[in-house]
Amino acid sequence: MAVRTYPHSIRFSSDEWRAVTEAAERLHMMPGAFVREAAARAAAEGLELDEGRMTPELIELFKTTFRGVHVLAYLKRQELLELDRLEDFETAVEHARSLQDATLGLDDEAEES
Repeated sequence: MAVRTYPHSIRFSSDEWRAVTEAAERLHMMPGAFVREAAARAAAEGLELDEGRMTPELIELFKTTFRGVHVLAYLKRQELLELDRLEDFETAVEHARSLQDATLGLDDEAEES
């Protein structure tokens, strides 16, 4: 059974509405559904309006970067595997993980628990 929704009015500047419609299009959503879902999610998670929030553009950049790095790492792993140097790859992966954890402050959390 579908959840019943009720109409409510909300005003946007032209620039705000353009940003909403562009973000909705990237996610293959209608603007109204995008705004409803974003507002409900923000309310449920506790809305913090600061400059550090994840914008759709930043999320897309993370996704693109992740995919690119994943492909390059896979290709390098295959190359080192063929050269019987897989241990070098595993060492590089561990170093990258340590650096990432230190950068994100995750190594501090592990020490606290």
